[in-house]
Amino acid sequence: MTARQKKFAEYYAQCGNIVQSAIKAGYSEKYANARAYEMLGDVGVAEYIRELSEKAQDERIMTAKERQALLSDMAKDDENAPADRIRAIDTLNKMTGEYVTKVQGSIQTEVNNPFSKLSTDDLKKLITDG
Repeated sequence: MTARQKKFAEYYAQCGNIVQSAIKAGYSEKYANARAYEMLGDVGVAEYIRELSEKAQDERIMTAKERQALLSDMAKDDENAPADRIRAIDTLNKMTGEYVTKVQGSIQTEVNNPFSKLSTDDLKKLITDG
């Protein structure tokens, strides 16, 4: 990949506009309008754009530790409304598994057993007579 293609990919990952990205990367306006879309078909350029996009997304996503720190700050801040502080604490408790969920259930099954009314002797006779 050339330096200009690399610049194109970086600008494109930021704004998503093919023509503007090509012009900013140093291509002529005529080329940008007529053929810049072809650069997206270049495997190296496309892969580099994908990597840049993923990296940008990863940097925007908060880690669990960051979320916990933010919620902790909200819970401790006396300037926040009590309801907001309680909600922050509740969310923190859920994140850290402080709550235990109790599950209660009842299963009743009825099995249709054609031998249930037979005596032990009847069952033995049935087995031997086959």
